[in-house]
Amino acid sequence: MPANKKSGCCGRGGRFYAGPKLVIMVAHPDDVQHILVTSRLVERDPLTTSAMWPFVGDGLLTLNGSRWKTHRKLINPTFHSELLENFLEAFHEGGLYVSERLASDSAGGAAPADVHAAALFGAMRSFCSAAAGTDPDRLIPDLPEHEASTAIRRVMALIQTMMVRPWRRSLSLLRLTSEGRAILKYYAHLRKGVEEAIALRSAATEEGPAKTRRRLLETLVKPGGETALPVSEVRDELVTMTLTATDTTAVCISYALALLALHPEWQDAARRELKDVFCEGDDYLRAPSLAELASLRVLESIIKETLRLFPVVPMLPRMVREEIWLSKGRVPVPKGAMLFVTPFLTHRLPEFFPDPLKFDPSRFLEGRSGEEHPCSYLPFGLGSRNCVGSQYARLEIKVFLATVLRRLRFLPHSRWEDLEHALLTITLHTIKPIEVYCVPLQESGL
Repeated sequence: MPANKKSGCCGRGGRFYAGPKLVIMVAHPDDVQHILVTSRLVERDPLTTSAMWPFVGDGLLTLNGSRWKTHRKLINPTFHSELLENFLEAFHEGGLYVSERLASDSAGGAAPADVHAAALFGAMRSFCSAAAGTDPDRLIPDLPEHEASTAIRRVMALIQTMMVRPWRRSLSLLRLTSEGRAILKYYAHLRKGVEEAIALRSAATEEGPAKTRRRLLETLVKPGGETALPVSEVRDELVTMTLTATDTTAVCISYALALLALHPEWQDAARRELKDVFCEGDDYLRAPSLAELASLRVLESIIKETLRLFPVVPMLPRMVREEIWLSKGRVPVPKGAMLFVTPFLTHRLPEFFPDPLKFDPSRFLEGRSGEEHPCSYLPFGLGSRNCVGSQYARLEIKVFLATVLRRLRFLPHSRWEDLEHALLTITLHTIKPIEVYCVPLQESGL
C-alpha cells in the first residue's frame, strides 16, 4: 500500500477484502477513540500476527490475550520515566556514532549519505547500553550497515505481502531467493546477539545493588539463568524490542533530517535554539541533561511535526471480536473483520491540521496541533496497546537530533516525492533509501 499525496484528502477511511477477510481502514478521530479507547479492542488479527511471527516469534507484536498481558506487565516498568535519565549517556553515544557515520559516508558533503543505515546502528548501540546494559561491540550484528538497513526495509515490504499472500510465509520458500537469504541472514545475526546477551546475564553470579527499577534484560533474566518467561519467549521478546526500538528511531531520524534539509529555515531555527541552550564554547558539544532537553521547544515541535506527517507506525491493526458501530453509529463492523487504525491518514485530515501536507512545526509551537480532539494525533498509538517504549523513543530521538545538529548541516538529496513514496506496513519505510548531504560544522571537530 504505497503512500502518496492523495492520502491528505481521505475522510473516515475505506474498506477492502484480503481474500475472505474484510479489512476496514479507519481515519477519523471519533472512530479512533471508539476503537482504541472506548471499546478497548486490543487483540491483533492473525492476518497480521502470522505474517510477523516468522521474524519476531512470540512477543508484544504478535501475542494476544493473557500471554500478551503477562509480557506487557513485565516490560512496562523497564521503560519507566524514572529510568530515562540513566539512558542519556547511551543516547548521546548513539548520536555521536550517527554523526560520525554520516560525516564519513557523505565525505564532507561530496556524496549523499543513507540516514537509516547510520541511525539504525546508532540506535542499536544505544539499546544495547541502555536497555540491555551490555557492550554494543559484542552484540551488534556483524554486518555492513547498509546490508542490515536493506534487510529491514525488505522485511517490512515482505510482511505486507505475507498478509495478503499466505503462501509467502514459508521460510523454506524464502531461502530460495537471494533477497530472502539476506533477510534471514540479518535475523540470524540479530538472534545470535540476543542469545549471547541472555548467556552473559545468566552467567552473572549475583544481582548487584538493589534497584527500584530494572532494565529490560535485568527484568527478563536473573543471574544464574532464571527467566521471568520461558526462555524462547525471552529471546523472542528481546528480538522484538531490539527491532522495534531501533528501526522506529532510525525511520524517524531519517524523515526528520530529510525534512530539515528541505526546509533550511527550520534547521537554522533548531540550531539557534541549540546555541542558546548549550552556549557556544568548549562545552557546546556536551551530552544534554533532561532540563536542557526539556527547554528545546523548537526541536520538540520539529519532531512532533515529523511524526505527524510520517508516523513511524502508520497503521494499528485490531481484530473485531463482536460487532461494533463506527461513524457515530451509522456504520456496522461485523464480527471477524479487521480494523486498521491509520495514524498516517488521521494526521492528514484538514479539519484538524489545516494545510496538512505542509511541513510546519509552528503548528505545535502555537497550539494549532489538532488538540481540539484528543485522538487526532497518535504517533505512538493510544489505549492499553500503545507503544510500550514511547517515552524512550521520544527522548532518544531528541538526543540524537540535538547531537547531530550541533555537528552537521544537512542539504537535500531525497525529494518530498521520495518521502511520500512509502509502504504503509509495520513501520513506515520509503521505497528508496532516504539520503542527505552532510557538511561538518566548524565547531564539530568531525
